Amino acid sequence: MVKNMKEIELEKVYLIKNLPSNILDYEPMVIKVGDFFDSNSVNALKIRQKGDKYQLIKKEAGENEYKRTEHTIFIKKEEFDILWKQVEQNHSKLRFFYPLGEHTCEIDFYKDRLDGYVRAEVEFKSIEDMENFVPPEWFKEEITKLNHEIHENLGLVTLDEMKERFAKNKIELIKVDFPKK
Repeated sequence: MVKNMKEIELEKVYLIKNLPSNILDYEPMVIKVGDFFDSNSVNALKIRQKGDKYQLIKKEAGENEYKRTEHTIFIKKEEFDILWKQVEQNHSKLRFFYPLGEHTCEIDFYKDRLDGYVRAEVEFKSIEDMENFVPPEWFKEEITKLNHEIHENLGLVTLDEMKERFAKNKIELIKVDFPKK
């Protein structure tokens, strides 16, 4: 059965200095994202695998950089496999769901060309909740306002190119190594 979903996201995005020491206590989810065209357009159609869920995604800009509407259509794996062959670019990452008090932090560890690029997203229930959030010490700069611009053609760039993009915004992107057990 195809299920449609519409979700309002209220979030902040951060770079991180280092992964929490107990990150491997949490099982990561494999995420693959493919862009059909114009990867930087908020309204571009995307395809995504999140663990064992397969989706078509379309995001709409909200009233500010913190708020977006995401439309999701769940599809079968076989449909995903056919559509995956049509994407112009793609990237993959491991997502850890890490507890931060009453919040859950989504820590994305990018793979392949972007190995070592790590960022964290924190979603909020309200504007007040978001404004009162105090990031943990292991977070670096907030990049919410730059996130869309920085991630242009994410499926084509390397870690060194990402470092250059951040440097143009006077932000140092540091490589974060994946921890060993």
